[in-house]
Amino acid sequence: MSVANCWAILGMGVFFILLGLAFLLWSRKEKKTYYNSLVTRRDLKEFITHEPERPWLKAWQIGGWISLIIGIMLAIAGGVLWMAL
Repeated sequence: MSVANCWAILGMGVFFILLGLAFLLWSRKEKKTYYNSLVTRRDLKEFITHEPERPWLKAWQIGGWISLIIGIMLAIAGGVLWMAL
């Protein structure tokens, strides 16, 4: 395996880490925007109890964690392979 391949794996790891962080921040923004929009309504039950659950609000968060885990694993693998050569 050449050094260029190690750098490519390391680069993909960093890309996935940044993508995961962006997804987690986007999830926080979407959730905040959604629940702030509920404050303007008369019925505040959904705002207070968060019932019913909205799965699409957690989709960005779950995708972010998955991307972050994959990115960390790729970065570690690329770093180890680069150090081994």
